[in-house]
Amino acid sequence: MKKSIVFIIVLGVTIRLFLAMGSFHPDIKAFYYAGEVISKGNILNFYDYLGSLPAGDPILKIYPTDLFIYPPLMYFSLGPITHLLTLPFGGGILHNFIFDLPKVLGDWQLNLLLLTLKIPYILFDIAIGWLLYSFFKEPRSKLFALVFWVFNPVNLYATYMMGQFDVIPTFFTVLALYLVVKKDKFLWGAFLLGLGASFKIFPFLFLIPLALIREKWIDRFKAIGIGIGTYALIILPFLGSFGFRATALVAGQTTKSFYAALPISGGESIVIFPLLIILFYLIFLFFAAKPEDLWKRFFILILLFFIFTHYHPQWFTWITPFLIIDLVKSKLSHWPLVLLSLISWLGLVTFFDPGLSTRLFSPIVPSLQNAPGIWESLRINFDLNGSRSILQTLFVAVGVYYIYYHFPKVKKA
Repeated sequence: MKKSIVFIIVLGVTIRLFLAMGSFHPDIKAFYYAGEVISKGNILNFYDYLGSLPAGDPILKIYPTDLFIYPPLMYFSLGPITHLLTLPFGGGILHNFIFDLPKVLGDWQLNLLLLTLKIPYILFDIAIGWLLYSFFKEPRSKLFALVFWVFNPVNLYATYMMGQFDVIPTFFTVLALYLVVKKDKFLWGAFLLGLGASFKIFPFLFLIPLALIREKWIDRFKAIGIGIGTYALIILPFLGSFGFRATALVAGQTTKSFYAALPISGGESIVIFPLLIILFYLIFLFFAAKPEDLWKRFFILILLFFIFTHYHPQWFTWITPFLIIDLVKSKLSHWPLVLLSLISWLGLVTFFDPGLSTRLFSPIVPSLQNAPGIWESLRINFDLNGSRSILQTLFVAVGVYYIYYHFPKVKKA
């Protein structure tokens, strides 16, 4: 068993290192540049920095003034770390990385720089694998959970090819679930959800179902207060920043879930996503749940998000641990559901811009830097909106079944 685990981890890490070195998405330049801005002493004015630059500044030809759209903990944790890790690199490669990337495509220094910028993610990644492994008791189930996480294509793509940081809030969500279920660390779970929301806001979806597993209202209010309070304390120093309030406090991406609506008059609609979230919160209030079933409630809520949202590919990292837990607990009988989910996700990836597909490997094949998308390269024309709708409908069918399957069964007396 130990030899198998070591082999799985070594192989998984090797794959991650090769993908990290050989693939590039432009967003990682912004994450690196955030560390440079912070290193120059721009702390409370961080979100206003680009807006304060002169109109002719060269950096504004590359980045918009509203570049920094995420909560502060992401920038003020990864930013200083990546700044320190990249200090050994010469100024030439770093300058070209920001201002003239084509000049360094195919240069081994770029591959090493990309690896350096992505390497902090691997600690959170390995930790999630360990948590999922520890979530189960039976050795076979433990091994399956580890294998499914280590080799799941969603995380490999989002974290090591795109260089996105969604694995970090996902880690805090899974850790919160683990501590509540396995260690009865109820309030620690609430704190970790607040911490995760300080990277991306989605862990807040889970705060109320976490609170509702306790019977006493005082315990529930403590959990909600700790979760919200953790997030509030982290963003508090930046509330005076116009840039933060305009771009990061309520980022435009967070409103995508509110597009699906039922009109009931010329100017009034029922917004479906918050309607169902509130409905399920009420169901969770009146239907009993054991701590070991908490993952099902988290799963239902994140499914609702993906059902009613035109999501970015890296966001699917958030739901992957729950798909793995369900797959292992179903003794692999739910594999068709996972397969259909991955087909839907992969299909949607191919309909995004070429920077998310063909151009990802430009560091090792420089000619791909201006390559068209997959379907255009194959000279296949699809109805873009129709194809996306079919793929989303496929996932919605799977998601609705999952919700039906895990719907709370026992009403409180």
